[in-house]
Amino acid sequence: AGELRHLQTGNAPFPDELAYDVILSDLGHRGPLAPGWSAPVGTPPNARPLFREFGPRVAAASLGQVYKATTWEGCEVAVKVRRPGVARQVALDWMWWANLLDIGNVFLKRPDDLTLIADEVARGIFQELDYHREAQNAILFLELHRAQPFITAPTFLPQYTGPKGTARVLTMEWIHGRRVGEIDDKDEQLRMVNMAVEACVSQLVGTGFVHIDPHEGNMLLTEDGRLAFLDFGLMGHVPDYAMEGFAAGIQHVLAGEYLKLTQVFEDVEFIPPTGFQRVHGSPDNPGTYYFTPTTREDFAEAFERQMMNEEGGTSRFGAIFTGLVNLSHSYRLATPPYILLFIRTFLTLEGIAAQYLPDFNTYEVGLPYAIRRCLAPTTKEGTAAFRNNLLRPDNTLRWETFRELMEDEGAGRRRAGASAADAPEAAVAGD
Repeated sequence: AGELRHLQTGNAPFPDELAYDVILSDLGHRGPLAPGWSAPVGTPPNARPLFREFGPRVAAASLGQVYKATTWEGCEVAVKVRRPGVARQVALDWMWWANLLDIGNVFLKRPDDLTLIADEVARGIFQELDYHREAQNAILFLELHRAQPFITAPTFLPQYTGPKGTARVLTMEWIHGRRVGEIDDKDEQLRMVNMAVEACVSQLVGTGFVHIDPHEGNMLLTEDGRLAFLDFGLMGHVPDYAMEGFAAGIQHVLAGEYLKLTQVFEDVEFIPPTGFQRVHGSPDNPGTYYFTPTTREDFAEAFERQMMNEEGGTSRFGAIFTGLVNLSHSYRLATPPYILLFIRTFLTLEGIAAQYLPDFNTYEVGLPYAIRRCLAPTTKEGTAAFRNNLLRPDNTLRWETFRELMEDEGAGRRRAGASAADAPEAAVAGD
């Protein structure tokens, strides 16, 4: 997965002149790029330039690079140009890794199919190359976050984007703002970090539509105090059953209920269908590598010990994943393909949070959203669990349980500190 993702950042920029040719060709423009620029051979006399202004390259990665421009209507825009030949390179890398992981399936006796991980990453990167899909992702993202007005995203300019299905050029609104590392005021920094974590947790357990790459360059604090997300090429969809599982997991971690947490691991497919099993021997020596059944209680105790030894074990989502990886030497675990990209989201985000707020607790920020998800289940299993938690056998309400849920949500908001909901621009966030 890391090698496939390396395609995004591992290459030098391609020549600007090539990018200019791609823009003119993809947009079907017969004229210069901007006033004062030379026109391609065969350009009609007095042809109008495509843009009023066109600036130098402002960002580059292996999948493409970005330029700042101004339209004739006065709109500042970001023009993204796809790197020539990148689709073929992604396909070759994907085939290489899929074959290697197929061999790993045999020698490691995996309960899951490792090649599905390569498929998931490659699928995500191919989606990043579909610029019309990226534009629609941004539109959907804003729609799903209407209840959180502190979140914003750039608008799409289809008239400056290549043809649907083959576009090599994508043009979006240019958003003015500062990255978290460019903010001098400590309170502003912390507010931005809180908004970012609150936004991503709400995606994981609320909207189910997750921004996979929330690094510092893809988030800006706008001039009006909102959090702007950029780059919607790679988005993840969380299944309903997983959202409900993650929501329950947040509550169990904060309550220290590791036995209940093991049920969540089963629900979200971290535990293979064969159930809880201990690992014996080493995959390096297939003749001694085997598994024996164990109890849920045994696994829960082992996981609790592991989390107590993990840095940020009860405050960072990422610690659960690293804890499970470390525990996989002793217990048989699975890696559902859908989870891979979400791990990247929170490892990236929590890395940023740790720089500016070392005591930051992702679970506490996420608790209000987790409780809302548990109070509004969408799956049959979630509805049954909700009824069992809140209703007695005679269908009367367990008031003490309901009161605890409400108190937990209030406590979560208070413990989150300077959350996005405290910002003037976000006063109605999540209402």
